[in-house]
Amino acid sequence: MSLRAFHLFFIAISVVLAAFFAAWAAGQYSAGHQISYVIVAVIALACGLGLAVYGAKFQRKTKGWLVCCLIVTAPRAAMACPVCFGQNDSPMAIATNMGIIAMLVVVVGVLGAFASFFIYLMRRAKLVAAKETSEGTAQ
Repeated sequence: MSLRAFHLFFIAISVVLAAFFAAWAAGQYSAGHQISYVIVAVIALACGLGLAVYGAKFQRKTKGWLVCCLIVTAPRAAMACPVCFGQNDSPMAIATNMGIIAMLVVVVGVLGAFASFFIYLMRRAKLVAAKETSEGTAQ
């Protein structure tokens, strides 16, 4: 995966996260009718929209640059790095693969933590809303 594709992927993930955050804030507003949740939802939507516009401009801007780089470098043979060019089972190749796996575990862990945090907040909000309605009907 190229650095460009990696960058576009994280922009897309950030847009989705902003949309989910805005939806959570809108749900909280419908439950509690506090104006702060509306403000948070609008800010999250604005950030998501801004990231989407930035991602589209970045994609268009780097598309021409990428084609230019491909044309300039096409005649030359691509040289692999010493780890990739060497033996697959050498200690250096194994260490490189372990480093890549460690970085992927960190990224997946952080994204999983964000997702689980928002799931926790949604469940907690549902429990509080259910408790408030049950206390309101008991009186």
